[in-house]
Amino acid sequence: MKLSNVMKQIRKDTGSTSASDSDLTNIDTWYDTGSFALNRVITGDIHKGIPKSRITTIYGDSQSGKSLIAAQTAANALKNKQIDKIFFVDSEGGGVQILKNLGVNMDDVEYIPVHSIETCSIQLLRLYDTFIKMHNEYKADPANNDDIRAIVILDSWGALSADKLVDDAVEKDKQVQDMGLGAKLKNALMSGLMMRVVESGVSLIIINHTYENPGAMFSSKIKPLPGGKKLEYASHVILQSTKLFIKPGNAEYLTSEEDKQFFSGNRMNFFVVKSRISKPCFSANVYIDFTTGISKYDGLIDDAIVYGFIEKVHGGYKVPSYSDKRIFFKELVTSDEIWNTFIDKFNEMSIERMKFSKSIVDSIKESEATISELVDESI
Repeated sequence: MKLSNVMKQIRKDTGSTSASDSDLTNIDTWYDTGSFALNRVITGDIHKGIPKSRITTIYGDSQSGKSLIAAQTAANALKNKQIDKIFFVDSEGGGVQILKNLGVNMDDVEYIPVHSIETCSIQLLRLYDTFIKMHNEYKADPANNDDIRAIVILDSWGALSADKLVDDAVEKDKQVQDMGLGAKLKNALMSGLMMRVVESGVSLIIINHTYENPGAMFSSKIKPLPGGKKLEYASHVILQSTKLFIKPGNAEYLTSEEDKQFFSGNRMNFFVVKSRISKPCFSANVYIDFTTGISKYDGLIDDAIVYGFIEKVHGGYKVPSYSDKRIFFKELVTSDEIWNTFIDKFNEMSIERMKFSKSIVDSIKESEATISELVDESI
């Protein structure tokens, strides 16, 4: 019996197809987070970011930029005409305001309030079943049907509790412990969502809180991810966020008074706990200015120094491919002109470095020839 005949029968019986022909196995769209450094640690590519039709979980401390990054990513996708709608599933009552502050037209935001794990489960599963139906109808007849282009944000996973716990408190005047009920319900929800998100083509961004483990003898870089183990298994990308406050005039690592006065915002750190796209366990610092928003270049500087594109000098920096003059931090993180002299080469090296099969040492060694070429071109 020929293998080709066997495969025809298998595909007829199971509905399988070659992985190269399936639209479920390849990610063809990425949503920019607004930070080149954050995009890079997620995917290896500064121009990519949150993957389409996958689950991304962002968890961390209060005010560590979780909701802002999710909202900024969705706002960028709308601005870039990659999506038509943002579905905001709200269990906290307030996160949607960030979208409005970012200039998003609220007519493009579908607001879904939820009060418990059970109601959230019903709403999300119905929502994604509708997405799948619409997506399949589009694939069957693109001329007469629209595809669903959207992002779903759940803010937040940690605020969801079981109906029973609330009902016992209200009706029986008795506050009982969770005893794992919430985790079981959340695990069941994630089991139902995993392939639905993939098949729908609609990304799900989940915001979650974190907590310190009181039983741990030593502190850990990776904090516990609450809310059931299935969330960890189902997520394509998991980002842990930590706040690193910076006040004007108090940035100790800066030497220039001009640079110190430039800071009027917060710096956040995002650590890739899990990634199915590129190497995990890389981190990115993201500076969020209270006036201008997310700085796209901040967070790339340290690696650009390692690669040799930027040199640290007394009182500032030098960029050989741009100029021999000293450059202050403020100019470095705001100038497209400076970064455009080497950003493409930097990105090529970054993509190679972040691949699962690529050695970091090999990537850095390869940078020597690249730097020489850029300097020669600038001369």
